[in-house]
Amino acid sequence: MAAPSLTGATLPLQSLKSQAEKELSECLDSMRGKKALVLDPSISGPLGLITEKQLLKDKGVERTYHLSKGNLDTDQRQILYIVRADIPSMKIIADQIHAHIKENMTKEYKVLLVPRKSIICERVLEEEGVYGNVSLGEFAMDLIPVEEDVLSMEMPMSFRECFLEQDRTSMYYVARAIMKMQAAFGGIPVVRGKGVCSKAVMDLLIRMKRESGYQELPGEQMIDELVMIDRNVDMGKLATL
Repeated sequence: MAAPSLTGATLPLQSLKSQAEKELSECLDSMRGKKALVLDPSISGPLGLITEKQLLKDKGVERTYHLSKGNLDTDQRQILYIVRADIPSMKIIADQIHAHIKENMTKEYKVLLVPRKSIICERVLEEEGVYGNVSLGEFAMDLIPVEEDVLSMEMPMSFRECFLEQDRTSMYYVARAIMKMQAAFGGIPVVRGKGVCSKAVMDLLIRMKRESGYQELPGEQMIDELVMIDRNVDMGKLATL
């Protein structure tokens, strides 16, 4: 997936792209030297929107794999996983580590969870007996510029989590991303929402601003209004909350 041209964007989205690339670079630097990179297949495409393959090579990535069941056959001593923070991914990683141990291979593992570290993931790794074998971190990967006027948070399971599983964790990530937008483009003076999840995001924004001491300075706003609509309110995909 090629990175879009952002030269005609209404907002300076290049700054968000550059920030995302910088965060990815720091993640890759967290494991110095040559390494194998294992990506969740759903993450591979979005990463291509914020960086080029050359960055991976410059940061020591010798080969890239997609996370899948079965043994991970690599001669690299260091293995860096960038995966979704979910139970199935943790079980696959644990199985691959056990396979390497069984074959008397000495490896170093680092797991970066998207969009953030999870107690549940840590617990699964503990139950599988490999928590002591891995170093855990996180990679936010939010606000990916898809087009000149489109930003995506790349959370394909958010609808299922919010409306079927009643897990509103992703609403925190949405609020955090909006705070990030305001840091880049100035405060948004008008925020409106339709639906339970949108209301939850607005409440989180108020709390985050209060806890961070955020203050909107006059004259810096680049976005006049933000409108959020829950997906179950608008099944026509006008919005994706």
